[in-house]
Amino acid sequence: MKKDDQDLAHLVNIQSLFRLPWSKSDNAMTWLEPTRYCNLLCDGCFQNRNNTSQKSLEQIEFELTSMLKMRKSSAMIIAGGEPLTHPDIIEITKMVKSHKVKPLIFTNGIGLDQKLIHDLKKAGMFGFTFHVDSHQSRPGWKDKNELDLNELRMYYAEMIKREGGLCCSFNTTIYPDTLKDVPELVEWASRNIDKVQVLTLIAIRTGHITDEFIYHVGEMKINIGDTSYASTEKYEKLTTQDIYQSIIKTLPNFKFCAYLGGTIVPSALKWAIGSSIGTTQKNYGCLGAKSMELLQNTEHFFKGTYLAYSKPYMNRMGKSLLLFSLFDKNIRKTAKKYLAAMIKDPSVLFRNLYVQTISVVQPVDILETGEKDNCDGCPNMTYWNGRLVTACRLDEYLAYGAPISIMPKNSPKPV
Repeated sequence: MKKDDQDLAHLVNIQSLFRLPWSKSDNAMTWLEPTRYCNLLCDGCFQNRNNTSQKSLEQIEFELTSMLKMRKSSAMIIAGGEPLTHPDIIEITKMVKSHKVKPLIFTNGIGLDQKLIHDLKKAGMFGFTFHVDSHQSRPGWKDKNELDLNELRMYYAEMIKREGGLCCSFNTTIYPDTLKDVPELVEWASRNIDKVQVLTLIAIRTGHITDEFIYHVGEMKINIGDTSYASTEKYEKLTTQDIYQSIIKTLPNFKFCAYLGGTIVPSALKWAIGSSIGTTQKNYGCLGAKSMELLQNTEHFFKGTYLAYSKPYMNRMGKSLLLFSLFDKNIRKTAKKYLAAMIKDPSVLFRNLYVQTISVVQPVDILETGEKDNCDGCPNMTYWNGRLVTACRLDEYLAYGAPISIMPKNSPKPV
């Protein structure tokens, strides 16, 4: 770790954050896959693209009801693959809505137009999360960097804004060569806080044939190069801390307020969440751990599920959150900066004060022992063979009927 990294590492003090109470049986979200086919190739994808994986409505209904029997959820992520390639996506949306959970589509946006957005909203769609990054083979956007792609992000954000009443989110996988673009990506999202409710930055995780591990399922040896997890390029593993350091170059007041740790390393910031408060012109601060604890537990007390996503009108209620300054020191700092801005320019009072979630995800880490450090309380669990398994490792179950076991090549023999 470089000296600069050591100096900044203390800024993310896990002891000051609210550990999200999400669990396998009681979580904010669950993951539904109508198809594993995708019309786009992404370097960081953790799935094999299957052209014959489209499920029937009967199968989707069975998986949906089975998961909801095993797990409380506020939102159902309709993902894949690319869910918009399923011809019955509107019926699937209606189906999810009928179970009284929020349907959200995770999509690359290809094939989405204003009419389909309208029809999906009419069917009960709660919102969209667009995965856009420069390591995709996106038609018409070859050799474009993350900053160029802000034009495409704006195109989707404006479509969602035009329809109204829908949550708009963006996911971007961060690679070593795109880490430098994070400050301007965050700046774009912050300037468009009125259109973008959530920005999630995902640290790249891939395997490589030169990794010092042996992979197997039972006695069957697995060539990691034959799996969806392998990349032809050996990427440096970025961490939440790396990405956080880039975020605060644009938003120096930004702090995480909640997190999920690792299944093996509890102090790992596997899923870190912060809520920025500001206008389209200026950021004033962020939510603190106490506020997030209150919001999550109040939602669970009254609705029986933990909070996942909120309607756009809720994101315009930043002024109401200033009341939390009574017990939240981060909100107190935010309120002071907001008050100082109003004294300097009274017109600030008449501008909407928004809340925008910025999350950083550090996916599975393979430790030196070969153990997999997953997200403890993973929100992206899905159905397989009567069980819930993490969606990012589903390929292992589909291909081999069991998770891949990993051990170091130089592992000592038992005595």
